[in-house]
Amino acid sequence: MQCCMPLQVADALKDPRFENNPLVTGDPRIRFYAGMPLITEDGTGLGSLCVIDTKPRPELSASQLSILKHLADLVMARIMSLRERSFIDATTGLLNSERLANDVFLMQERTDYANVILVDVFVLSYVKDVVKALGFSFFNQLMVETTRRLQGFLPSGTHLYKASQTRFAVMIEDADGDLCESLSTGLLEALRDPILCDGIPIQTQAAVGLLPLHPGVADHSNWLRLAISASDYARSLSDNWAWFRLELDRAHQRSFALLGGIASALAADDQFRLEYQPKLSMVDGRLTGVEALLRWTHPELGRVGPAEFIPLAEKTALVHSLSLWVMEEALRQISDWRSQGLELTVSINISAGDLESPVFVERLQQAMQRLDVAPQWLELEFTESVLIRNPGVVNKQLMRLRDIGVKVAIDDFGTGYSNWSYLRQIDASGLKLDKSFVDGLQANTADRHMAQTIIELAHKLGFRVIAEGVETQEDYDLLASWGCDEVQGYLIAKPMPPESLFNWLAQRPELTAN
Repeated sequence: MQCCMPLQVADALKDPRFENNPLVTGDPRIRFYAGMPLITEDGTGLGSLCVIDTKPRPELSASQLSILKHLADLVMARIMSLRERSFIDATTGLLNSERLANDVFLMQERTDYANVILVDVFVLSYVKDVVKALGFSFFNQLMVETTRRLQGFLPSGTHLYKASQTRFAVMIEDADGDLCESLSTGLLEALRDPILCDGIPIQTQAAVGLLPLHPGVADHSNWLRLAISASDYARSLSDNWAWFRLELDRAHQRSFALLGGIASALAADDQFRLEYQPKLSMVDGRLTGVEALLRWTHPELGRVGPAEFIPLAEKTALVHSLSLWVMEEALRQISDWRSQGLELTVSINISAGDLESPVFVERLQQAMQRLDVAPQWLELEFTESVLIRNPGVVNKQLMRLRDIGVKVAIDDFGTGYSNWSYLRQIDASGLKLDKSFVDGLQANTADRHMAQTIIELAHKLGFRVIAEGVETQEDYDLLASWGCDEVQGYLIAKPMPPESLFNWLAQRPELTAN
């Protein structure tokens, strides 16, 4: 069928083009056919509107063909209407992400100077707060008002797209990037003042990512991910806009690889391991326990530090499996040491999700019973941010742990909320002074005052204080003069495998002597 010309076949069985067609030789046994092609404005053929008969018949007259063409035009108009409607964001009336993806592909085909400007207006955590406080309909109206603000700035004829729940996009043809940068700063300026929605001023947290749609940088499958990477990076900058940088994507790809590797590592027996760092009393110098620290040797990436992979795991359900692995391994090591005549209290780190889980305490009890480990040999450490997330649930869990004899300590104290009113309600046995304070004891007067004050207040509340990250004798002496109870750090010993710790202690019998 050529262009917009109709195709007519009076008798398909007598037409060599169709005589062997299965629709002719079999059901529905077409003999007569008259079809008008359905073609979009850009020349894409969608099919045809046709009239068929199971008997031969004369070709349609000119008036009949005119009617068929009119019907085909109506069908095509309806198809295009539905197509355009599927490209429209229902809330804002803007072209949606599907249309944006389609236009990105077309622009990449047309020019080598295509760019996407992605405007991320709100962080998702703030959106949740807005919806929780004011309702989803308010947020929808906020998006409408944001659309008006952005459209009021954009040059005439520039399309604004709704790229996601909180993101808008603009496509620009710009060879040297100057226009993109100018437009980005203008968009941020347009969003600087609060947006008034139903009489309530809402401040945006806008960040702009710029992505050149150049071959070798972005393609039709990854451009949005790369643009989001640029806008996320822009949030860390004072200007709040940034071009995409290849190293940003490498970091995201590495994070993705790490997340994907955690589940495999949990199932393997040669990737995760625990190392143990001694803690000593600052009163008599004897060993008070050890902290179990998770280490990971990735089969392809090599050694990966816990500061890199644990925050990633905490964003997913993997953190629960990771905590259970650490718990089981630490309890197993306690049992092994006891069989060798060494009794040590082992501290392990747990996440906020662990303390909020209704089954965590039960699983801990089951593991202790299975491995025949008394609760007194285990201490759980958690960060103070847990106290803010869900203090009622957390305190209930801590009371259950106390009832079964497990000790708990607050880790990294001083880096988060440091709310002393919460501490009065928490049944913890210890408080760990964060390494950042210890590092600044000699050079920073404010750190010295803060560390000393924390130790004094903690003692008044009945907590023992453990200083972590102590690396010099000067820091040790200063902390001891303030009455700090325990010390942990490279000055004493680095974290070490269990067999190395056993040998280390064997060479220092005074640390464990009764």
